[in-house]
Amino acid sequence: MLPMWFRAGKPITIPLPNKQHIAIPLLPVILLLLALGYLLRPAAWTHTGGLSSFRVDPSLFPPVENSRPSYLPAPVPPKKSGMKVPNSVHYVYGLKPVAKGEKAEELPYYAYLAMRSAMINLKPSTIYFHYQHLPTGPWWDLLVPHLTLIKTEVPDSIYGRKLSHFAHKADVLRLLAMKHSGGIYLDIDIFVVKPFDDLLYATTTMGMEASPDSRRTALDPEGLCNAVIISEPGSAFIDRWLASYETFDEGIWAHHSVVVPWELARRHPSEVQVLSTRAFFWPMWHGEEIQYTHERNDHDFKASGQYAYHAWESLAMGYLSKLSPKSIREEDNSFNRLVRAFIGPEDDEVYQRWRH
Repeated sequence: MLPMWFRAGKPITIPLPNKQHIAIPLLPVILLLLALGYLLRPAAWTHTGGLSSFRVDPSLFPPVENSRPSYLPAPVPPKKSGMKVPNSVHYVYGLKPVAKGEKAEELPYYAYLAMRSAMINLKPSTIYFHYQHLPTGPWWDLLVPHLTLIKTEVPDSIYGRKLSHFAHKADVLRLLAMKHSGGIYLDIDIFVVKPFDDLLYATTTMGMEASPDSRRTALDPEGLCNAVIISEPGSAFIDRWLASYETFDEGIWAHHSVVVPWELARRHPSEVQVLSTRAFFWPMWHGEEIQYTHERNDHDFKASGQYAYHAWESLAMGYLSKLSPKSIREEDNSFNRLVRAFIGPEDDEVYQRWRH
């Protein structure tokens, strides 16, 4: 209820020529003046949206100094507009110690084929090969013209936690590459089945690794396997993953490389795109699955729609070490049908010289 003096106020009279005048009611005039006063108020009186008058506009902040280590490259552009992931592939290899006077190990034929699968199906603008000791051999000689070599700085610790095994060092190096350079990280035994283009619009993508425990469901995997990591540079998920190494324990194998990223994904699901166990890591390594993959013709990798196959080199070496261009063409099994397309034009000749 307005006060009596306000309701009974006389209208304001404005004189006009020829003894005419205009009478304006008092209430609209007062409301108009109040509105103008609010719109023209000093900026220091403004506190809308809960913002303090002392707030500093973030656009005025000085830029953060680049923390990217000097040995890691700047991100390359994505393949297409709208994609977030740089059009690059990363491998980390050759971290095993080499005794003085000895040659580094030869790059095996299966690794050559795996890297060719990435060249053919991903078509990256750059393939980075992070190493401490370069491999040797004819298959390496065929590949090296297509690679950008990066002599890496191998960490001995992270957050004060010791990194003794070369596999744990490689785990950290791949995360650093994803954090600062971004792109697609692949283990040396990942065979790319088809392009990853539809995955490159997400900030980070990883795939589930199924548990060997048959009592666990497809949504209760062993974890997210770090043999394939797809990420933009500066990903919040990768930053969290690196930060988790404050609790790293080298006595718990694969914990930070498989279990921890799955825990992080469940806590921060908006930061990572999670693919099912069939995307990268199928068939699995347990039971007779490796044997079936190399001795039977049951699984059609292309028809499955999966993006890649992890060949589980440490467990499948009995098969992988015997591969040759001739055996791949002549022996009909699921694995050979997948990798035939990756045989290079010089492989037969090079293989003959290599074996003789």
